[in-house]
Amino acid sequence: MHMVRYFMYEHKNGLRLASLEEKDLQMMKELKDESWFGTHHITINNLNQQKKWFETMNNKDSMFFIVYQDQVPVGTYKISDIDWVSRSYQSAHDVFKEHRGKGLSKPVLEAGVDFGFEVLNMHRLDTEVLENNLASLKTALWVGFKEEGIRRKAVYKCSTYLDSICLGLIREEWMNLDRLKNYKNICNKSYTPKNNVR
Repeated sequence: MHMVRYFMYEHKNGLRLASLEEKDLQMMKELKDESWFGTHHITINNLNQQKKWFETMNNKDSMFFIVYQDQVPVGTYKISDIDWVSRSYQSAHDVFKEHRGKGLSKPVLEAGVDFGFEVLNMHRLDTEVLENNLASLKTALWVGFKEEGIRRKAVYKCSTYLDSICLGLIREEWMNLDRLKNYKNICNKSYTPKNNVR
């Protein structure tokens, strides 16, 4: 049973973003333990180490969100290496194991990406996907990212070095996506423009 959360961003696709809280750390540890095959870094943490990691999140260079469908946590969206001058960051997402195979990966990433452009006013988002994670690659391309290059044999996983595929999405490309037009250029369900603004 999960407590009611405050959602700072409600996407028109039905998903909502809530800032990571300390009570989420066990859930995050379980995600790290089981999803390392498709991640760039291997993290072997106990709960105390998770708390230290938590203290580094949501600072001026990074943000971490739990993505909800109704009151159920279904995934995560991570923002790191924010460059406030060039207006860019590294983007990553996950879907919790029990919610995979339900078509949630695309809307989870869509909600995170749209938050980055719409609320944080970013100019460019970057992401990287390992060559053994084709589902994440397809999701990134579907959401609007474009493949820009490959870091060859960059990540070691169980006797194999894997390529890391680099992708980027620029604001102008995002603004021309059909989904944005379908949302009438406002993805945030909780935002209503005021008529008395000069």
